[in-house]
Amino acid sequence: MIGFGFLRPVMQAAARGMARTSVQPSGAVPVVLARISQRLARVAAWFWPGSAAQLVAPPNNAGWRADIDGLRALAVVGVVVYHVFPAALPGGFGGVDAFFVISGFLISGHLVAHFGAGRFSVASFFARRVRRLAPALLVVLAATLLAGWFTLLPTELAAVGLDTAAGAASVANLLMWHAQGYFDRAAVLKPLLHLWSLGVEEQFYLVWPLVLALGFAARVRAGVLVGATGAACFVYSLACSAWWPGAGFYSPLSRGWEFMLGAGLALHGVAERGPERTAGGSVSAQGAPAGMGRMLARCGTLLRTSRTRNGAGVLGLACVLAGFVVLRPGVGFPAPFALLPAGGTALLIWAGAGAWVNRHVLAVRPMRAVGLISYPLYLWHWPLVSWFHIVRGAGVIHNSAGFALMGAALALAWLTTKCVENPLRGGHFRQGKTAALVGGLAAICTAGLVTWHTAGWPARFAHTPAGTDLSAINLAVRDGIFAPTAHMHITHENGLTIATIGHAGHPIMFTGDSLLFQWGPRVEALLQQGRLRHTVIFVAGPSCSPFVGEVYEKSFAYCRNMQNVQQRIMQQQNVQAVVVGAFWPRVLLHTPGTQAQKQAAFAQDMRSLSGNGARPVWLVLPTPADARFSPDKLVARSLTHIGVNTALLEQGIPTQQLRNDTAADTAFVRALAAQAGAKVLDAWPDICGTGPACAVITPPATPKYADDKHLRPGFVQQHATFLDDVLAR
Repeated sequence: MIGFGFLRPVMQAAARGMARTSVQPSGAVPVVLARISQRLARVAAWFWPGSAAQLVAPPNNAGWRADIDGLRALAVVGVVVYHVFPAALPGGFGGVDAFFVISGFLISGHLVAHFGAGRFSVASFFARRVRRLAPALLVVLAATLLAGWFTLLPTELAAVGLDTAAGAASVANLLMWHAQGYFDRAAVLKPLLHLWSLGVEEQFYLVWPLVLALGFAARVRAGVLVGATGAACFVYSLACSAWWPGAGFYSPLSRGWEFMLGAGLALHGVAERGPERTAGGSVSAQGAPAGMGRMLARCGTLLRTSRTRNGAGVLGLACVLAGFVVLRPGVGFPAPFALLPAGGTALLIWAGAGAWVNRHVLAVRPMRAVGLISYPLYLWHWPLVSWFHIVRGAGVIHNSAGFALMGAALALAWLTTKCVENPLRGGHFRQGKTAALVGGLAAICTAGLVTWHTAGWPARFAHTPAGTDLSAINLAVRDGIFAPTAHMHITHENGLTIATIGHAGHPIMFTGDSLLFQWGPRVEALLQQGRLRHTVIFVAGPSCSPFVGEVYEKSFAYCRNMQNVQQRIMQQQNVQAVVVGAFWPRVLLHTPGTQAQKQAAFAQDMRSLSGNGARPVWLVLPTPADARFSPDKLVARSLTHIGVNTALLEQGIPTQQLRNDTAADTAFVRALAAQAGAKVLDAWPDICGTGPACAVITPPATPKYADDKHLRPGFVQQHATFLDDVLAR
């Protein structure tokens, strides 16, 4: 046994009635030691999160596999460490895939046993699921919604309210799937983002019993049903990884093959005790058929030997740990690379409770203890991490804060298990408990929807400092960063947006990423004022460079079509001028080569855009970017309070700091323009003016920016006059 072995007799004594025996110790010292042992036993038993039977059960107990709890611990530790210290365990998110395999194994085993005995009850099955999942979920949802009341702006609280309702209704993954993408809130600022996996699991619980029941009724072999379902889901998952990453991550179908791995193990009767041996020490193979059947039987016998199962356990653990280290988000995920943690988990389950790794690593009491609180630990850890980022700002969590967050999550998980889960899962009055939990879910879902419907209870901020327009700050948090204007005619080609405004004069093409597309509202304003003298065509895409060479993540692979679309638009629309812009720090960082090589390559692209000098080209210089521009930084937060950041509102950001931050990029763009014979456009005076500080707001406290780098549409519409010389003449 590894770790805490000295507590084993103490724990066993506690679970067996505090080691009451008929033989009384003689002498003072033995009596004192016995009493100390009994008191320690009581303390240990009280801290143990599970039942007394689980405390003393051997690892290969016939009715309960202790190693499965250890496997849960392995999975949840991977996820928690990944979220707190992602650099330390970059693939720890694969722990969720391990959970899916475990769920498929346990639930399918329960269903097949009850179907086979002819005593499956839909009501009983779902009542057990409610008592298992709802208690901890209700506590976390209520705590998150309550914390949001004190620390979130109305728009932020409204979003949490909707997430709360989705979590209570078991559709969080579908909401995240619908809302995910470039324009969604940053992941670390969503306290309930992690409930997507619970939604996937609960949808499996909803559909899989029906599929199995139909299979049993149609006399379809369970193995065929599981194999066909798993294969279809795996193919779909592969397709999602290649073409639909959002569906691949959030769709229950793309994760179905992981549940089927566990279901296949359950259907084939994975041993609970490990291999059973004959007197000669080999695994018995009764009923082996003749001929080829005997060969298959021998192969089956070989697979059931203790050596094979020990090897499977070691390999399975290695696969899970390797997945935690080598997996990366968005790269071949979930299929095929989730096979590492999912396949490793399946191997560990197949190896059985008697395998060496399962007995000596997974089934030790510290692992089992963490496994018993793994569900509430998973529920608690992410809101704590998210709230840390909300209060302190999104960034790297340092060691002391990270360990404090993990300690707080462990403590809350233990308290939830002892004080909420255990009392509500078993004991008397189970029907009443189930009804109360369903009512609680309905109530918290309603509370979330009301919070969303009321836009986050803005009346909470009725009393703010004079002159502060908190409603404007709140609205700025909600502003989009790639929003179309009223008179844009929009089409999409190869993942890129083509938006046309106006139908007068010579066409001008604006091309680049979201920092180029943000100028659309000014074009709209000129159109509405009757001053727009050109047809303006935007060819843009989020995080898309206007030039060749940038290395893109898989989710932005469509940006490679930019140059082809640019050339087609220029030819078809007879474009007479081009305006080029981008978030230049990203373009320069993600384009390989030296500065001189980048400048030469970009100059060649500029000559292509200009038709070798036939049409004028303007480059938009870098604009100010700083985290302090973000509307959520205009408020001061703590864990219990939110207020206005008066100092930032009054003082702004020193202009020299902003100039220093963009100096190198600005010099590069100016040199590029000179080399390519282009002109430059400078939005800086319109944004910051000429004073020593750049205001983050316009009176009366209306934010200029939608986030740290994108200007709000309303500000651009009114103040981005640097474009007028190009568009209004």
